[in-house]
Amino acid sequence: MKEAGVRIVGFDCAEDDHSAVLLSEEGEFESHTKMVNQRDEIEGGLSQLLLAIPEEHELVVVVESKRSHGRLVTDVATGLGIRVWQVNTVALNHFRDLEGQPRKDDEWDAYLAARMLFNRSRGCREITETTNEEKGLSRLTRSHARLKDDRLQQVLRLRAALLELAPEMLHRSWSGPKAGSKALAYLLQRWPGFGGMEKAQLRSIEKILHRCRYGSRAGEVAKLLRDMARRISIEGEERSAITLELGFLLEQVKVCDVALKKLSTEISNRVEEHPIGVKLLEMPGIGAIIGGVLLSELFPVARTTTEAKSATYSGVTPLSRKTGKTPDNPRLARGNNKHVLNALYQSGVSAIKCSAVDKAYYQKKLRDYSGHPKPHVAAFLALARQRHKVIFKLMTTEARYDKETLIARHLERMEEARKAGA
Repeated sequence: MKEAGVRIVGFDCAEDDHSAVLLSEEGEFESHTKMVNQRDEIEGGLSQLLLAIPEEHELVVVVESKRSHGRLVTDVATGLGIRVWQVNTVALNHFRDLEGQPRKDDEWDAYLAARMLFNRSRGCREITETTNEEKGLSRLTRSHARLKDDRLQQVLRLRAALLELAPEMLHRSWSGPKAGSKALAYLLQRWPGFGGMEKAQLRSIEKILHRCRYGSRAGEVAKLLRDMARRISIEGEERSAITLELGFLLEQVKVCDVALKKLSTEISNRVEEHPIGVKLLEMPGIGAIIGGVLLSELFPVARTTTEAKSATYSGVTPLSRKTGKTPDNPRLARGNNKHVLNALYQSGVSAIKCSAVDKAYYQKKLRDYSGHPKPHVAAFLALARQRHKVIFKLMTTEARYDKETLIARHLERMEEARKAGA
């Protein structure tokens, strides 16, 4: 940010105190300040920095994250009318290597963050102003994503335990209950560690399977489960230890399921009450959770920037990065919002199942990327880029999603391509 009259202060934020380094107008080290992680201390420190620079100069703050450790600094700076920028942590680590700093140091990291913004290196972006409603929805959607990851980890641990106890349950040919399913939870609750199932009557097992809608397959699956229980060879103390472990893991999966259900309900209510959220839900492939991510993470950026910059922030615009030793291969930009990227990608995967337009575009791109190492991933990213254009228009204009218009435009493009090839 080599602009006249702009002074940059970089922050390295921690739990107890923050390090702040002020750069000179030429981008060199000028002063270092320590601030206790308290609102009044941060306000006093920033006020002193404002007084230390000439009145005609503008102070700009740069932090690594606007959440967690950097939340208070961001809030105070915004309240004082100071522009706040954010640097990507991975990009900062690369920049540290380029500067020849072998170890992490608070003062040095604050200086490097300020230098990154001064040089306008990749990985820097200005923090957009968000409403309290958007902040709350963002926290809910991120908690939902973390809980899904936690549940997945517990299911993977459950699979690891089952791999020792009954490995055939993890075979591809296994037609019984899967790890993490409700049917398996009910069965292990009735027969912990499958102990006693080898002597159980088939109708007792079928009764539990009917609760999970196995229907006419209940008898076949019940026999399969009882035969599996009879083949378990682990006995004694180890069997009881695995039984205890399975019980703990199932409890943790259940806790995650209850929490996810509550979060989903709350997110759905908030999205359905939002005027932009209602428009997003009309688009194929966008449900309440994905709509909540787009509303809280993408909408604040979309209303203050162009569609192209919003797409780069979303991570669906590949950028070409080339050095002297590597070929010019397009890769996703650094510093993008992975939550938005994941939401756009998942919405594209869902859309091809219920939208003829999205499916046709995906299949076209699948043919275009036939020589790509992962053609389906490249095709879904291309679809996500196209869908981003529609989402951006829904967010920034009064337009509503119209399937007929999109189909007509798609047919026009196909006709134009046919005529051009003739």
